[in-house]
Amino acid sequence: MDAANVQLGIGLPNGGAHVDGAELVRLAVGAEEIGLDSVWVMDRWLRPHAPVTMPGVPVPITLPPEGYTSVFDPIDVLAFVAARTSRVRLGTSAVNVLYHPPVLLARRFATLDRLSGGRVLAGVTSGWMAEEFAAAGVPPARKGSGLDEHLAAMRAIWGPDPVCHDSPRYPVPTSDIGPKPERGSVPLLLGYTTEAGLRRAARIADGLHPYREDVDQLAADLHLWRVAVEAEGRDPTALPVVLRATARFHDGDALFSGGPSGWAKDLATVARLGVGHVVLQPESGTDVDATLAAFAALRRG
Repeated sequence: MDAANVQLGIGLPNGGAHVDGAELVRLAVGAEEIGLDSVWVMDRWLRPHAPVTMPGVPVPITLPPEGYTSVFDPIDVLAFVAARTSRVRLGTSAVNVLYHPPVLLARRFATLDRLSGGRVLAGVTSGWMAEEFAAAGVPPARKGSGLDEHLAAMRAIWGPDPVCHDSPRYPVPTSDIGPKPERGSVPLLLGYTTEAGLRRAARIADGLHPYREDVDQLAADLHLWRVAVEAEGRDPTALPVVLRATARFHDGDALFSGGPSGWAKDLATVARLGVGHVVLQPESGTDVDATLAAFAALRRG
């Protein structure tokens, strides 16, 4: 794939101690005006005041990132900016679906999709933080097969009425459930941290949503995923890969370091790996005008 054909999105700063609704709108509207393809928001429930273990980090960290302090609800934020935009796709990166009943989450995604004219991309994951599972009243052991059942239930809810879904954890009695998504369904892009998650995405997802900043790791993930997709009898070229990474203005070894010139080089690199959509999250505290100027330069190539 050529870098010019890669869709480009920006992560909105909906998490942190000082989220500003007006700035969220200004960034989303500005992203549309400079020709970006999508805007994305994160999901976190809380920031524990005790050590937690993050995926890929072998030892507990004293506190999770400051950005977890106050996270505006992702679907509410996207509804807020949807009313001020008309074209950009609206993505979650990523909603921890197991914290929500499938009927509630499916209806919220469908409502946003209908109100926005079919612009929603649902980045989803199972969640990982034990404290959040406890706050949601959901056992962490539900990860794995519970995610399969949850996504199946949401797809059934988005299907024709009457809905009837037989599932051990998420049964849905024969019912009319609306609204339905604008396009009949909302694409479910699965995030992952493990090989099992990659294989689950190959089996049940509408696309893959990696969060990788090492090109060799990304290449290995995509190879494994494509092999697994083909083993499931599916076509990997028909399933989008939406990569998320941090956009850094300083030089470094991580992907998308070094400002717009460095980002452009890495955009070409991931395009050669078959990534068709890249979501860049500006570093915390980056000025909106500076952010839009940098992304405009990147979009111009």
